[in-house]
Amino acid sequence: MNDPAAIFARQVSDTFAAEVSGVDLAAPMPTTTFERILEIFYRYRVIFFPRQAISPRQLADFASKFGELENYHLADFMLPEVPQVRIISNEIVDGRNVGATGAGMYWHSDLSYRPRPAGATLLYGLVCPSEGGNTKFADMVAAYAALPEDTKKKIAGLRTVRDRSYRYSEFYPQRPPLTKAQKDAVPPVEHPLVRVHPVTGELALYVSAGSCSRIPGMDVEEGRKLIGELEKFATQPRFVYSHPWKDGDLVVWDNCATLHCATPFDTSNYVRKMQRVQALGGQPIPA
Repeated sequence: MNDPAAIFARQVSDTFAAEVSGVDLAAPMPTTTFERILEIFYRYRVIFFPRQAISPRQLADFASKFGELENYHLADFMLPEVPQVRIISNEIVDGRNVGATGAGMYWHSDLSYRPRPAGATLLYGLVCPSEGGNTKFADMVAAYAALPEDTKKKIAGLRTVRDRSYRYSEFYPQRPPLTKAQKDAVPPVEHPLVRVHPVTGELALYVSAGSCSRIPGMDVEEGRKLIGELEKFATQPRFVYSHPWKDGDLVVWDNCATLHCATPFDTSNYVRKMQRVQALGGQPIPA
């Protein structure tokens, strides 16, 4: 295990996403092994390692190889011993949730409302339902490449306003509204609608109808209509991989080149418990 020559990637969708074998994330990892993993990561944009058994510290240590770890600004459901690890779960103990619930059930890219959005996100499935609860991913590089040329010209140079508060209560009705202090801590930012990948140089759509409140210089409703049309185009089945979770899966995705969306499962009959870590990327580079 962890011999770079023995690591194999099996593509699982038409344009991106791969299962990676030959890796034990609980074992020591030579630099050459991670270099091979990183090569696969940037090639496929979404990768997953099945049947892993790792501690929160090992998860955080592996995530730190992708970049500086994020300390989540809302600071709820973080592990005290490893504060970069957040629990996502519907489990209730002594009448209280042990993790965040109903997270991310709309197309988005992590931390896109920050000046430095997430680069890589790592999600580790400890307990996964046997049906439902998939995570869907959209290949924003393939989607941009498939856009009609007149659309590419239309959106060239455009920017979007990313706002954490925009539609927050709509997407998270089970959570308390954001306080003024929480809103002030994460003010809206502008990012390019089309970005250059900082490593591969590929062009990718960088748009989400749930996160982008408007396009500067454009009528608000007209801008939101364009944002919605672009998201609808990018999330067609031909650009989407839906990951069916199994216990021990670790999925890593590139927020510079993908969108993702959680899907529901029967919370009355199944418990799900996951751990998430995010590595920060750089400021998005405009195309």
